[in-house]
Amino acid sequence: MAKPLTTLTFVLLLIDRDASTKIPVEVPDYEQSILEEIYGEDMVFEHSSREVEVEDFDVQKAFDGLVSKYQATAEGDRARKVLFPKLRDLEKRLGIKAGSEGKQASKTSKQASNQEGQPSLLDGTIDDITAGLSSLSDDDLNALDAEEAAREKPRKGVHGAIEAERTARAANQ
Repeated sequence: MAKPLTTLTFVLLLIDRDASTKIPVEVPDYEQSILEEIYGEDMVFEHSSREVEVEDFDVQKAFDGLVSKYQATAEGDRARKVLFPKLRDLEKRLGIKAGSEGKQASKTSKQASNQEGQPSLLDGTIDDITAGLSSLSDDDLNALDAEEAAREKPRKGVHGAIEAERTARAANQ
């Protein structure tokens, strides 16, 4: 069985520390926003970029690497927490799910068997989705959130509506 390939973009950045110090650094593009948060957007310049195909890319290891790399300074740790507080935030940024594909496949097949050919709630507008959330169980709500996060372009409004539904349920308990 062929190992899955993931294409990552690496960027060469020049960080302008002061009038005479420019630091070159090559990082995955998702780290650029952390560096811009630390040093300021106007001090981080993208020099070039290149695509790299990575075999068996592990999002969990990438997230752990970010935590390890940026926890050494208070600024770095804060910037990482603002942009990628949890693994799922990096997953969403990359459009990749951590863990085994088997788990994701079983969730997807479970959802498909529950719906038996009916259109997914996620096929509707955000208003349609919001209206349908109250009839879902907590497990279905979690599965719907995971399904939305796994989309090529997840909608922030859907995630916000799901979080609002969770908050409302917690308040009613």
